[in-house]
Amino acid sequence: MKITKIIQWDMGHRILNHRSVCKGLHGHRYKAEVTVSGDLVNSTTKSEHGMVMDFADIKSIAKTEIHDKLDHGFMVWDKDEELIKFFRESEGHKMVVVPFTSTAENVAQYIFDAISKQISDKFGTGLKLSSVKLWETPTSYALCERQS
Repeated sequence: MKITKIIQWDMGHRILNHRSVCKGLHGHRYKAEVTVSGDLVNSTTKSEHGMVMDFADIKSIAKTEIHDKLDHGFMVWDKDEELIKFFRESEGHKMVVVPFTSTAENVAQYIFDAISKQISDKFGTGLKLSSVKLWETPTSYALCERQS
C-alpha cells in the first residue's frame, strides 16, 4: 500500500552554468509529493491501526526536513562563490548551501535522502519512503524513487 502527503514551500535558486535564463536568480513555488509504502499496521491497540503511516507523522517529518529548512530560503551550490559572498555580506537572507547545483533532480534526491533517514519501521510493516515527486513549476517535476 502507498500513501502520499504533499508539502509546498517557496525557495529561490539559480543554475550557475545553465545556458538560459535559469542561470539568473529566480524562485519557485515548489511542491513535493512524499510517498511512503508498507503494509497496514494491524495492532488494534495503536493509533496507526489500519494505516501505512499516520499522515500527521509524514507532515511533521516533511515540515522539519523540507519546509523549515528551505521555505523562503535561497539554495546555493557550494561552488557558487559569488552568491555565497553576497549572502555572507548581506543581512536578512536565508542561505541554504548544498554540495550540488540546485536542479529539480538534485533537489528531489536531497529531499528523498533527508526524509528517508527519518522514516522508522516501528511496526515491522516494511515501511519505507517510496518516492519524492518534486514539482518545480506547474508543468515540470522530477521523480526520485527508491531503487531497491
